[in-house]
Amino acid sequence: MPVIPLISIILLAPLAAFAFFGLLSLTGRNYPRQDLVSTAAMLVAFVCSVLLFTNVIADPDKFSHDGAEIHSLTWLPLGSVNFSMGFLFDSVTSVMLLVVTVVSSLVHIFSIGYMHGDPRYPRFFAFLSLFSFSMLFLVVSDNLLGIYIGWELVGVCSYLLIGFWFERDAPANACKKAFMTTRVGDVGMFIGMMMLFAKFRTLSLYGDEGIFALASNLTAGDMTWLSIAGVLIFCGAVGKSAQIPLHTWLPDAMEGPTPVSALIHAATMVAAGVYLTARMFPILTADSSLVIAYVGGITAIVAATIAIVRFDIKRVLAYSTISQLGYMMLAIGAGSYVAGLFHLTTHAFFKALLFLGSGSVIHAFHAAHHSHDDDHGHTDAHAASFDSFGIDPAQDMRHMGGLRHKMPITFVTMLIATLSIAGVPYIFSGFWSKDAILVEVLYRAISWNSVHHYILFGMAALAAVITAFYMFRLIFMTFTGEPRNQAMHAHAHESPLKMAIPLIILAVLSFPIVNKWSFEKYVKQPEQPHIHAPKHAIHDSNQEVLYAQLGLSDAHAAAEDAHHDDAAAHHDPDHDKAHNIVVPLSFVIVIFGIGLSALFYYWRKISPDVVAARLRPIYTLLWNKYYFDEFYNGVIVAFTVACSKVLGLFDLRVIDGIVNGVSIVIQAGCARVAGWFDNTFVDGLVNLVARITWSIGGRVRRVQTGMIQNYLLAVLGGVVLLILIFRALF
Repeated sequence: MPVIPLISIILLAPLAAFAFFGLLSLTGRNYPRQDLVSTAAMLVAFVCSVLLFTNVIADPDKFSHDGAEIHSLTWLPLGSVNFSMGFLFDSVTSVMLLVVTVVSSLVHIFSIGYMHGDPRYPRFFAFLSLFSFSMLFLVVSDNLLGIYIGWELVGVCSYLLIGFWFERDAPANACKKAFMTTRVGDVGMFIGMMMLFAKFRTLSLYGDEGIFALASNLTAGDMTWLSIAGVLIFCGAVGKSAQIPLHTWLPDAMEGPTPVSALIHAATMVAAGVYLTARMFPILTADSSLVIAYVGGITAIVAATIAIVRFDIKRVLAYSTISQLGYMMLAIGAGSYVAGLFHLTTHAFFKALLFLGSGSVIHAFHAAHHSHDDDHGHTDAHAASFDSFGIDPAQDMRHMGGLRHKMPITFVTMLIATLSIAGVPYIFSGFWSKDAILVEVLYRAISWNSVHHYILFGMAALAAVITAFYMFRLIFMTFTGEPRNQAMHAHAHESPLKMAIPLIILAVLSFPIVNKWSFEKYVKQPEQPHIHAPKHAIHDSNQEVLYAQLGLSDAHAAAEDAHHDDAAAHHDPDHDKAHNIVVPLSFVIVIFGIGLSALFYYWRKISPDVVAARLRPIYTLLWNKYYFDEFYNGVIVAFTVACSKVLGLFDLRVIDGIVNGVSIVIQAGCARVAGWFDNTFVDGLVNLVARITWSIGGRVRRVQTGMIQNYLLAVLGGVVLLILIFRALF
């Protein structure tokens, strides 16, 4: 299938849907079926993505990282530097296009029912179309400049959609928080891009003159510089993918409509950070990789522990997303590019299902909670009341329970997604992607004898246990047991078919349609020349330094060269050993996590309140989300406000004082002298000319008597005078 026409259609379809709404708004007319235009556009993009993927199926090697198909044109020539803009198509691009278009199409379909009746219904779909276009543009861009343009467009769209109900304070504050927090990471990303541009004089990634080719020829002396550039670019991913410490915006982003949460958390904004990190994989050094891996591991554990004590169903899923994104970052930083992207793919489907499923629950409970004043009762847009913790009752799991009989489709589909994210072995896709991460991290720990990778493996395993616990806590509190709010439970009902169909499709996609080996067949692991020594310009004499950076022992130094990628690792005894350890461990993790959750929330053999009381300091720490927001508000925001006040006073007293003082001096000295000179000389000269003109005019006007005979006499006298003069001369 032709690449360029299909990619053009994929991009233009959602952009045209957005433009369609924009043109109508300029005419002052409102087209109520923007939903059909936007949904049809995304379905067209999905079909084109499937057609593009057939190219990868036909020849996986052709579209590997090294065989990427690039179509680029010079966009902006500036002196000796030409900035290009073009499309990149390889197996990763193809997979990401499928993920984005599938999830976005299903979110569009779900939103038709969920957002029905909203006063800004057409605008919502217009923003969804622009959001999808922005992510698709980011994915297909062949250079950092194009990626950055798509990156910022994604940020703008998230601002518009998180604050969609801007008339309420919470969404308005949440969209500003998301926008400003991610800007912090974007500044680091931009500095990193400029470091690469200053070194290589290009922002293109591929080709003989691209960053990857040029960076592979760097000497060992440039590794510190390259490590700093890599970490700075990763800062952008820290912001967009909500990694520690820039994660606080994502839970608050739940103030937007639930379909937006599904799109942000599954296939667009947060996935952009993981995608960027994976794209930059070939230039990651040992140091920058370890930073990425540790940030991901810490994020996975911190977010998972916070999710344990949340009661808002959407915020539980928000912290779950942060934790799973940390998992992906850990995998990429630990050196397993394929496993990280594989988990990104599987996570997109079951996390979209979980969010849309939670939207189905909220839809039902809002209908029950507001049936007396809202005939539709369909969205979380206008919550009439909140409990003492500021949670909308329609989203509070403490008001739920027993919904599996009322909402069987939602229950079964969400249970499938939960089993998948918990990593139930073999049956669900989440197991295969999590197992791949655990195996690859443990393999590197064993084969390299790396202390860092043993620690990272422990983090990943602990996060997996906690994930199984809090996700089944959500299922048990929402769908099992007796109803805890009889009035709301009595009015709850299953969502309409147009909302249920996307749930069913995503539930099917949560099964292992694609397993690890088939995924690896299409997505090839690129080399990391700055880690897998000796490679290219990294001389053998520098191997010791590189091994030391990785924390490798001398005994396994030689083995590292032989096992530098995942493909070779499949035939390695250490890899088999890691696999044999992880598979039974996965059973233990799932059984322990689900079993412990059942003891607390299903069988109720252990009281959560009693445990919370006994572990009050820990519970308080988790309930307050490790005091990140308090720290930011009490230290960073307060410091910024204090600095602003100081600078304001400095501007008022010093800068304005100097300006006012200068004006006084000028007014008292120069201005008075200039005024005297102007009044005396300039105005005097002007007035003198006026007086002379007036005097002459006064005399001349006496000639004008108005008597014709006088005029004739003057003419006659003039003629006689002229004759006399003429005769005297001639």
